[in-house]
Amino acid sequence: STCGTIPQRKTSCQNCPATGRGRAGMLGKLGASIVGSSSKAAAIMKSVDKAAFEAVSQLDKAANEASAKVASLAKEADAQLNPILNAPLDAAMSAYGKAKDQVYSDVADAMQRSDNRTLNSLLDNCIANSMLGPAAPTAVRNAANQMAEKQLRDAIDSGEPKRLKGALVAARRLNATNVESYEEAIEKYREVAKLPRGWDVSQMVLKREGDKMVAKLELADPAVKARFQRLLDLTHRKVYTRDRRGEDVPDRLELLTVSGVANAELWGSYMTQRERIRQELEGASDFQYYPVATGTTMEGTSSGGEPVERIAMALAEDFGEPLLESVNECFLFHGTSGAAAESIKTHDFRINLAGSNAGTLYGRGIYLAENCSKSDEYAAPNSKGERHLLICRCIMGRVFYTDQKETDPRACEDACLKDKYHSVLGDRKKCRGTFREIIVFDEDQVYPNYILTYRRA
Repeated sequence: STCGTIPQRKTSCQNCPATGRGRAGMLGKLGASIVGSSSKAAAIMKSVDKAAFEAVSQLDKAANEASAKVASLAKEADAQLNPILNAPLDAAMSAYGKAKDQVYSDVADAMQRSDNRTLNSLLDNCIANSMLGPAAPTAVRNAANQMAEKQLRDAIDSGEPKRLKGALVAARRLNATNVESYEEAIEKYREVAKLPRGWDVSQMVLKREGDKMVAKLELADPAVKARFQRLLDLTHRKVYTRDRRGEDVPDRLELLTVSGVANAELWGSYMTQRERIRQELEGASDFQYYPVATGTTMEGTSSGGEPVERIAMALAEDFGEPLLESVNECFLFHGTSGAAAESIKTHDFRINLAGSNAGTLYGRGIYLAENCSKSDEYAAPNSKGERHLLICRCIMGRVFYTDQKETDPRACEDACLKDKYHSVLGDRKKCRGTFREIIVFDEDQVYPNYILTYRRA
């Protein structure tokens, strides 16, 4: 703690008067030492960076050389293995070609011998192995046309819808739709199955789903789409109900696409039910006609443009079958998801799922609405924000009307399932200021006529 600078006097270093011995002198020397150390550190780091760069460069070079070597070895392996691997495939293709030639030869032989049984078996083989394309030999094409013509002619003579449908499908599979009886069979099937004149039966055969004669045909004509948009605009009411679960009521539903649904099985069931109800109501004194917003101009509807009555008439006639007022037949909306719309198009409505979306206020039935904004409440969006509405033909028949705030679902069901009524009209517009809903309890009273894709605006 002391030094001998000033003998006989003990003084701390910080107070030492000797030059270079005090704190300032010590700090100066320490600073010089630090600067020197920093310069040495910088020099060392520069040397390390250079060594690291050289190491990375050498590694990259080695990796590239290794990759090139692997690619070269793989190429050599492919050259050696390909002949070995392709040999069985070449042999199989050769065998398939010989088998195909043999089938074609057998078809020609069966044709010459008029052996229809063998011919049908061989043609089935051709279908199964995709041998009936445009490149098929003339003899095979002639055989396919001959068998299709015979089957179509027999079906036409029988007049049975099932046989006609089977013959049309077979002709399509045989690529024999150019035979003389094909168009005649289509018209005969349309007649006996009571299909609308506007249906393209040939497209239904082409686009069938399984054993069902079903087609969804997009209606791209701007004038037709404008008519559907007009229907949405005329039936839109900006009224909130609790079924929106907090979501805002859109100002408008903006149409994107329209598709017509042609399903021979569903249409046949629907038309059979319509005729049954027509006969039941014929001359009935208690029958009452109920106009709906999709077919009659209601109070408060905007004026100008094509009236809703004309739109409903045009949609029905374009489809090929006018609406029947004597059974309260009308167009109504049904909101659903895109997947459910496709399922309904093919497999019909499912009563057992009623209430899963729209509730069961009036019983476990199919819920429909005259206002698109009501059905929009139940239309689930896809990932693009697109929603779907069905425009359905509905046979309301004899209507069980109720404007009660508190409803009895079982009483509504019994009125239709055990009593004389065919549908329920729940007038929530009158008792709550919201909407009227129509409920039916028989799937055959509803036909999904059109599928609308839209966005909320």
